[in-house]
Amino acid sequence: MAVSRREFMKLSGAGAIALLFGDQFRAFEVLAQEKALDTKIVHTVCQVCSGGCAMKAYVREGRLVELRGNPDDQISRGILCVKGISAIQWLYDPDRIKFPLKRTNPEKGIGVDPQFVRISWDEAYSTVAKKFNEYREKFGPESIAFIMRPQGFAQRLAKAIGTPNYISHHNTCYTTQEVVWGATVTGKGKPWTQDYANAKYILSFGWDMPGKAKNMQTQNFLKAIDKGAKVTVLDPRYTPTATKANLWIPIKPGTDLAFALAMINVIITQNLYDKQFVNDFTTGFDEVKEFIKPYTPQWASKITEVPAATIEKVAKEFAANKPAVIATHKRDAAGPNYANSWRLAHAQVILMGLVGTIDRLGGHIMERMPKFPSLDSVFPPPPYPKPKAARVDGMEKFPLLLKTGKGSFSTFHRAVLEGKPYPIKAALVRKHNVFAFPDAPNMVEALKKLEFMVVLDVHPSEMIQLADIVLPDHHPLEGSAISGRQYFGLYPQVAIQQPVIKPLYETKGFRAIIPDIGKAMGLGDYFKDVSPGAYDEACLKANGTSMEELKKSPNGLWGEAKPFVPTKEFNTPSKKIELYASEFKKYGYDPLPAWKEKKAKVSKEYPLYFVTTRPSVFIHSTLQNLEYNIQVYPENQCFINTETAKKLGVKNGDYVMVESPVNKIKVKAKVTEGIRPDTVCVDHGFGHWSKGMTKAYGKGSNEGDLIAAQSAQEMLDANDPTMSENMNDLCVKVYKA
Repeated sequence: MAVSRREFMKLSGAGAIALLFGDQFRAFEVLAQEKALDTKIVHTVCQVCSGGCAMKAYVREGRLVELRGNPDDQISRGILCVKGISAIQWLYDPDRIKFPLKRTNPEKGIGVDPQFVRISWDEAYSTVAKKFNEYREKFGPESIAFIMRPQGFAQRLAKAIGTPNYISHHNTCYTTQEVVWGATVTGKGKPWTQDYANAKYILSFGWDMPGKAKNMQTQNFLKAIDKGAKVTVLDPRYTPTATKANLWIPIKPGTDLAFALAMINVIITQNLYDKQFVNDFTTGFDEVKEFIKPYTPQWASKITEVPAATIEKVAKEFAANKPAVIATHKRDAAGPNYANSWRLAHAQVILMGLVGTIDRLGGHIMERMPKFPSLDSVFPPPPYPKPKAARVDGMEKFPLLLKTGKGSFSTFHRAVLEGKPYPIKAALVRKHNVFAFPDAPNMVEALKKLEFMVVLDVHPSEMIQLADIVLPDHHPLEGSAISGRQYFGLYPQVAIQQPVIKPLYETKGFRAIIPDIGKAMGLGDYFKDVSPGAYDEACLKANGTSMEELKKSPNGLWGEAKPFVPTKEFNTPSKKIELYASEFKKYGYDPLPAWKEKKAKVSKEYPLYFVTTRPSVFIHSTLQNLEYNIQVYPENQCFINTETAKKLGVKNGDYVMVESPVNKIKVKAKVTEGIRPDTVCVDHGFGHWSKGMTKAYGKGSNEGDLIAAQSAQEMLDANDPTMSENMNDLCVKVYKA
């Protein structure tokens, strides 16, 4: 690999915002004459995170030597973030899973050697098919669970088997926003395109995508600042995003909803809202006007510990500087972090409706996507068997979330451990690690209880250590696909993902593995003529192009820039933005975001609020095994205020114990002025106990061990339509280790 350690450190340590991009931060040096003479350029798509930046790969003598953003791509625009550039290290990581594996040690658990042996793909498929069919016949198809993101090929296999249990991570990620935007604006889910570049005022409730090196959002954010946009950040921690703000408000954790409600009060009572937009494109204004009267800045000040004058100032600026937008992505304060987060997501929709920046330039855009047909419409299947049982996670009791298909795995482990409502015997898992679950130790116990587990992945994660059969997935740079520009789609555009090099090992692509499992199980009728290539070709044909044309494209892209035409009709029952959410009322939820407190309160025993963050060089618990990345950020830290640390006798670099009502972890203290004295913050993604990850093993601790998992009944009792896991609704104590 041609990256120098010095250049990578420069790229990664330039302040978390500057680290992202620009020719001045080139990480890979490829001489011009080498590019001209013997370096092949391959167009593909980065899949390190879900952003999917289109990029150019430079290959010399069969080896990938450089990655650059594709300048014609709506997302990357010629730039990659530090995580994207790290894909080269990941591709060539010697710890990658290289061939199918079978467990020979029946014992499972942390620190237990699986004693894997290499097997052929044929043996792997036949073993999986035999075991799945045995469980399906003896215990019913519902005894088999899929744990992975929604994906057409895998969903077809799950439906062909007859299991209702397709489990995904989203209620720890963004179901709050998915459900709220679906009910009030889109009819489906949250929009992924935010046009920050054209915003004149950007308001963040805990949004810190620049600090996490999220490429497309950070580029637009920095462009807005260059053009003079004002930025206000509400966050208990002084984040990289806050360093670029005109105003940082260290708000009390979990009280953002009160601040937002008071803003609505000011904008309406002082007649500052966009009357034309509200009249033409929203419903429910009169209900909001009456509802919001008690929520004054003075009321909110007592809850948030922010002066009433500051709240009023932000509200006035937000209304006066158009277009104004609330920056949000996934796990900010409106994500599944607090018991009131879904209400905050609703309040944010109301605020942007009041100032007229929903599906308008400078605001949240309902992405203009290529029209990709579903797998079932391209390859009509035989009738699927009707599931014989309800879902094990209880998601069918949350109808608005159920419609999205993005659900709850945080309730999964309790169902497995208790064997209720029925036993889960087997699971097929892809790219979901143990660290993603709350109460990870109990999740390990649940996975140990499964009689048979198949895991697909690229690197030997903790989930792999618990597997009975391991199926090695292609690295993204070895795979093929097509990608719509969902994460920034002002007009329909398709990017080609194609192998940059030949697969290094005996791996296969996920979309090829799934049909092979189905055929081995005797479900071949559901996969007749079904292949990744045939499906991609059908998707391109639906848009008037083909794979051949895309491969011949000089930039690996299809699509033509079009003028942006704002939406005049929204996908709700009223065809307008529903400030008063009729869908919430229909299903028995609050149609307006009435104030509710967060769940956890500080006490004498647990006196500190707990929040989390994610370092810029990693994506969750992935990339920690890469040499340069881990040199930049070797272990996670507990950010603790200088004053608080002094009272506890803790110095910068000391190890401390962070203890919650359910567990405790040991991490290194990062003493700083840049966090509230009553709050601590711990990085996510560390604490690897898989010895297969030789460079990440034993570094840091998993903060998820501190977080209690809720039951489906607890979520029902909270009358929360989103099954939010409330990942930061927690108080802890800290003491020197």
